[in-house]
Amino acid sequence: MKDLIRKYSGPFSGMLAQVIQRITGLLLLVYLFLHVRTVYALSEGPEAFDHAVAAFRGPGFKLLEIALLGVVILHALNGVRITLIDLGAGQVSQRRLFWFWTIGLGALIFLAGAIPLFLSSVLGR
Repeated sequence: MKDLIRKYSGPFSGMLAQVIQRITGLLLLVYLFLHVRTVYALSEGPEAFDHAVAAFRGPGFKLLEIALLGVVILHALNGVRITLIDLGAGQVSQRRLFWFWTIGLGALIFLAGAIPLFLSSVLGR
């Protein structure tokens, strides 16, 4: 068991990447529970569902949706990066390059989704 734990932590794939992966995974789990609870309101009737969805229409919640977009992108791209490194695709010198590609590509995808969402949902343009 110690060998398995050692393989997925430390210098082999980056401790920071592992911590980020676990934190974003927990945040996605919280979102999943909220989503299931909202969908469950459908079984209680249209009024209960409308009441549940009405709580999500404020600008504060729209900012949380933008944060959710960032969490999903970071979790997905970091997972791909960790998997590639675990499979031996990256040499020691390429691991830092993988990290910069993950952050750079993630930032571009995030901005491409977050800017229109912010302008339409939060600012109402």
